[in-house]
Amino acid sequence: MIQLQILNKILNTGDSSLFVLNNLDESYFSEYKDEFNYIKNHYNTYGVVPDKATFAEKFNDFDFIVVNEPDKYLLDSLAEDKNKRNLIDTFNKIRDKLNDNDTDGALKIFRNASDKLSEMISLESTDIFKDTSRYEAYVERCNDFNKYYVTTGFKELDNVLGGWDREEELATIIARTNQGKSWILLKCAIAAAEQGLNVGLYSGEMSEKKVGYRADTLISHISNTCIIQGNSKIQNDYKRYIDSLSTGKIKGSIKVLTPAQISGPAGVTALRAFIEKEHLDMLCVDQHSLLEDDRKAKNPVERAANISKDLKNLQVLKKIPIISVSQQNRGSTEDGITTMNIAQSDRIGQDSTIVLAFEQKDGIMNMQIIKARDAGAGKKLQYAINFDKGTFEFMPSENDAVNGDGAETLKEIYEENGSDVF
Repeated sequence: MIQLQILNKILNTGDSSLFVLNNLDESYFSEYKDEFNYIKNHYNTYGVVPDKATFAEKFNDFDFIVVNEPDKYLLDSLAEDKNKRNLIDTFNKIRDKLNDNDTDGALKIFRNASDKLSEMISLESTDIFKDTSRYEAYVERCNDFNKYYVTTGFKELDNVLGGWDREEELATIIARTNQGKSWILLKCAIAAAEQGLNVGLYSGEMSEKKVGYRADTLISHISNTCIIQGNSKIQNDYKRYIDSLSTGKIKGSIKVLTPAQISGPAGVTALRAFIEKEHLDMLCVDQHSLLEDDRKAKNPVERAANISKDLKNLQVLKKIPIISVSQQNRGSTEDGITTMNIAQSDRIGQDSTIVLAFEQKDGIMNMQIIKARDAGAGKKLQYAINFDKGTFEFMPSENDAVNGDGAETLKEIYEENGSDVF
């Protein structure tokens, strides 16, 4: 019935926006494919929806009815109708695989099923001169850092960027091999957990135990080498630190997911399940090249582009910050690092709201903001680092992003105004 209602609403109003702006195609009209395609082709050819008389000549048994329901109801119902049909098809395919004792095939169909689920959104534009609700959002932003931003873990970077946007951030950290990208990502994750967020970390290479050891070093500054090698000299200090975790030292949490826990590399569909199962406030991905392409593209560039696009869609859908790590290619950087230096695909840089590049040598790490949607692109920061002790000491200079002026971070501004969010 809903398919018939939609077609009648289009014919009654002559409004093409129902199918043009909402990307409707014949897959939504299983019972009226010919009728829908006729309307669409007529519009594409002549620029207007066919009138009822023209349509009736082609489909003389079509039921013309009056439709008074609003567009949003019709579109939501149409999406629900399609989802039901897709679910029935999916369950039938899973049943057939299970009957053939193909459990892996059944699981693959199940994991990919969400790609076929439709969420219809009726396009409704906003008059920004009449709708001034953004002012209330501005006031809230002034009073509550924690609601809108996540600290990056680098005070000076927060100064420039303001922090990760809580709802609209897809950031990418790039560097060449063995530059410490995973350390940087984990430091960001810890900072978010200290702020009280429930953070998810997909670790494509390291086990959950090794990730834990690195987190211990970043928080306690106990030698990571001594922890991994089992040096008894640090045992008392390490035990005190471990005991302190049970006292609520970290307000939030970090949930680690590895390929070993899901019998293979995760695709974006699996990451979505991770977010939903653990109710994550933020997702960190280490790293982009270690994800599976749910669409199974064979070309590496196409594969990376698919993953980037799917991550972007996931961020928009779940409205949480997603911070991922990607390799820097071997291209020339004589004229500076750009998004073109991201390995695998240009799409990664295009989809990212923020791109940070790192390089370190002889204990000095240079951080460059390659891309930033709101502010800071092109700016640089420098740190003295010791990964074994998990320390990052800012090295101010005349040419860095902070300009040595001691400018306050957003966190400090909130604290000075009495906002107790950290």
